Amino acid sequence: MYSLPFLLQHNHLLKAYVPVAPICTEKFTAEQYAQIKTPTLIVYGDQDVELGQTSLNNLRHLPEHRVLVLQGAGHACYLDKPNEWHRGLLAFLQQLE
Repeated sequence: MYSLPFLLQHNHLLKAYVPVAPICTEKFTAEQYAQIKTPTLIVYGDQDVELGQTSLNNLRHLPEHRVLVLQGAGHACYLDKPNEWHRGLLAFLQQLE
């Protein structure tokens, strides 16, 4: 649970944020998330039954977010679907200003 507190306190220092089904997203409020203007790519595998949907439900309160769902992938979706992960990440990074 390191990236979310850093994001909340120092989002002005970040060009982008790419959480992959992070833990502890429920520890922050929708109002706290709404204050963060950092472009975010929310990534999870559709087979991640523990954190995927939970993380998405909380992180969707980030106003500048996009979602990348890797079909057939579990929690470590970037390992299960590396080609899709890299394509999605690259597309997200290329659209940043």
